[in-house]
This record gives sequence, C-alpha cells and structure tokens, in this order.
Amino acid sequence: MRLIAHRGFAAVAPENTIAAVRAAADRADAVEFDVRRCGSGELVVFHDDTIDRVTGGTGRVADCSLEELQSYTVLDSDETIPTLAELLAALPAGVNVNLEIKDEGIAADVLETLANAAVPNQVVITSFLASELRRVHELEPSQPTGLLVSRDRRRPVTTAVELGCSVIGAHSRRCLLTRLVPRAKAVDLEVHAWSVPGPIVARVLEWRGVDYVSSDRPLSV
Repeated sequence: MRLIAHRGFAAVAPENTIAAVRAAADRADAVEFDVRRCGSGELVVFHDDTIDRVTGGTGRVADCSLEELQSYTVLDSDETIPTLAELLAALPAGVNVNLEIKDEGIAADVLETLANAAVPNQVVITSFLASELRRVHELEPSQPTGLLVSRDRRRPVTTAVELGCSVIGAHSRRCLLTRLVPRAKAVDLEVHAWSVPGPIVARVLEWRGVDYVSSDRPLSV
C-alpha cells in the first residue's frame, strides 16, 4: 500500500504550500496538490475557487493577481501561495506527484510548465474535468493521467479508458461499496482512494485492491 499526502497532509500543515509538500515528502510515497489560473494569468497551487477559507482575504482566485495572492499567507503560517513553477522547483527528489487540474483551459500551460521544470519526479496529472484530461492526452500522449470520479459520474472505468488514463481515483466509500475497483483492475487501471481517515480503512482498501490511499495526515500503512 502506498500513501498520497493530500495537499501535503492538509490536516497537519498549511495546505498546498512548499513547506507542506517538502515535509510530506519524508512521510509519503506521493504528494498531491491543486493547480488553477489566477487573475494575472499565472498557474498557482491552490484548491478552492476563492481565497476566503485559507487566507485573510476574500475573492475568487481567478480575479486576483499573483501579486495580490502572494501578499497573503496560508492558514496562519508564514507560507505564501506558490506558483506551479515555484513548487516544482522546490520538490524533493524521489517523491511522486499527483497534480490536480482544477480549471478548464490550463492543460497546455501545465504541460509547458512541467517541461520547463524538467522535474525528475514521476508526475500524474489528475482531474475531474474530462476535457482537460483529453487535452493532455492530445498534446502529450506519454504523460500519465488520472480520472477523478465525482459522485454522479457514470461509467467511470469506461470513461477513464476512453480518455487514455492510467489511473482512476474515487472516494474510499465508492472503492469499498461498489464494483469500481475490480472493474478498474480488470483493465489495468491503477486505483487511488481518497478521504482515508486511518490505517484500518487503508488496510481494508489495500485488501480490496486499491494501489494508493490519499489522506490529510500521515498514516502507518
């Protein structure tokens, strides 16, 4: 069983920051972070559509310039909101990466930033947005991708295969209570389960056939 640090272990660190990812790299097999475009055009590492929850400011990320975003700190820490390029440059070697695309229309720029960074880490681009995964596959067929399965997504395994994905990700409950895992394994998809609260659930998911579990805190798995 392998462990993904969700947003750099968001329960114990300022999520989606350089410090969180660096700290998580010593305690996880992979780090996960979210990418979207800010108002001045740069790609930034940030989960929410708005900055309200994790900074002292208000407003949509898409309406804020990079300068404005980086004037705030994240969750009472000294960490600022990094650009994708900044975070890639700070990645420790040896830890895999799950990079989630949050916005439409940024796939090409994500790929360009990855190419310019020339990181040695294994990177999987994931998203709930089928259009972005399709665009990644069109531009760079060798780039590993993963479909994240929303609650209302029908035929998720078929969709993942049609998009050329090598990974499928779903909530741990769906992995435990439906046929998603055996269906995914039958077509050689790697399975990631998120919102895993502790090691017992992680072990059950491992028995079920899940390859990676994603958690907000370190687990002894």
